[in-house]
Amino acid sequence: MPTARLTPSTYYLSSSSYLSVTNADNMYDNTDSDTYGQVYNSRTSTTSYYIYLRGFDFDTIPAAAVVSSFTVLLKARQSGVSTSTSYQPYLANGTSAINGSCTPITTTAAVHEFTGVSANWDTLKGYGSNFGIRINCRRASRNTAAYMYIYGAEIEVTYTVPDPRTVTTTLTGDGTISPSGTQTMYDGDEYELTITPTDKSATVTVTKNGTDVTSELVAHGAGATVSLVPDDVTTSGIQSGSSYAEYAVGHSAESPSSSGSSSNMYASNYSTGYAAYSFDFSAIPSNATIDSVEVRCYGHRESSTISSTYVSQCVLYSGSTAISDEVDFPSTSNSLITLTPSDTVTRSQLDNFTVRHYVGYYGGLVLGITVEVTYSTGSGIDHYTYTTTVSGNTTIAVTIGGAVQTDTLYVKNSGAWVAVSKAFKKVNGAWTEISVSTAFDTNTKYVRGN
Repeated sequence: MPTARLTPSTYYLSSSSYLSVTNADNMYDNTDSDTYGQVYNSRTSTTSYYIYLRGFDFDTIPAAAVVSSFTVLLKARQSGVSTSTSYQPYLANGTSAINGSCTPITTTAAVHEFTGVSANWDTLKGYGSNFGIRINCRRASRNTAAYMYIYGAEIEVTYTVPDPRTVTTTLTGDGTISPSGTQTMYDGDEYELTITPTDKSATVTVTKNGTDVTSELVAHGAGATVSLVPDDVTTSGIQSGSSYAEYAVGHSAESPSSSGSSSNMYASNYSTGYAAYSFDFSAIPSNATIDSVEVRCYGHRESSTISSTYVSQCVLYSGSTAISDEVDFPSTSNSLITLTPSDTVTRSQLDNFTVRHYVGYYGGLVLGITVEVTYSTGSGIDHYTYTTTVSGNTTIAVTIGGAVQTDTLYVKNSGAWVAVSKAFKKVNGAWTEISVSTAFDTNTKYVRGN
């Protein structure tokens, strides 16, 4: 049976004021590692503060896989951290502990296995990016410096995959196909092939296991991708800090405002307010087909708690209609969140498109937003896609260009065969031109007359 080792790729601190991390990349190794990332607790008190290891790539395991077992492991040691079982590491969904803990971290580097895990694989996978390992960095004594040294963590997964299939693609002619060659997939997987002719006017034909499926091709027009930043903002229901909303205007998520990195806007108690950021989409033609929209927001929340009172989240809107799920900023430290629309977006919807940042009585702030739109137009075909559901081994053959075979009608005239260019049929006493291909019935015998 194959075994995969899923490692973390990010972390979250319950307090960025008192916890700090150095050499974070070392924490993202598996438990064979001998190098560590360091977490330092600077507060002179015995308050519990946590680091959460997150970002395990559950997609590493094939969708068709049957998981027979999994084990969560952590390699760490500590100095000056409480070793009471009350503060041992736990598994977590978001910031909430779930069943599954390991023995307290000691001053000796060791691999710890989490036991008492009640979640099955599907549940664990369903937590997605919210799943994490919660490590308490509480000082054993208020005046003793506390360090946690994390060498790595992993979810060790043993699984089987029934009936692997091969999907093989071949290309004849000038252009490219992607993917090309042979891929291993599984029954029920969706397979999409992209075909890009060098000559955009060339004929494209496709067969699947010898059967012509050209009619199932989807043509895509020439297109482009634009990246936009907010050009304006309006606010509603903001109790304090509404001027801070301006910080994100003109700034992308990748190059955020340098102002307001620790500022917060918030609504009145028992309510929420929002800042609505708008964008200039005039560079996208009015006849464009929107292929994808991705929005990245850079910001933070005022408190690590997430509730109806503690709100700092972004939502995509077209007019007054939400067109995405809410995505919470996970940390009081500035970080990046990504939003995508729940359904396909039309060009007209972009004319009323905004990104709303909602805040509660304990709020937060956005410092930069990037809206990335990929679109195509009807001004000529750029490429084709062919989509099929895998069922058994499959060969997809693509032909670009080449002569198109057509049926031609010939008659023998003065001993020579001459192609017929036009055909006429007498209808109600009048000769009417008809298609050459439909001039004769294949089930009828004809005799040439004078």
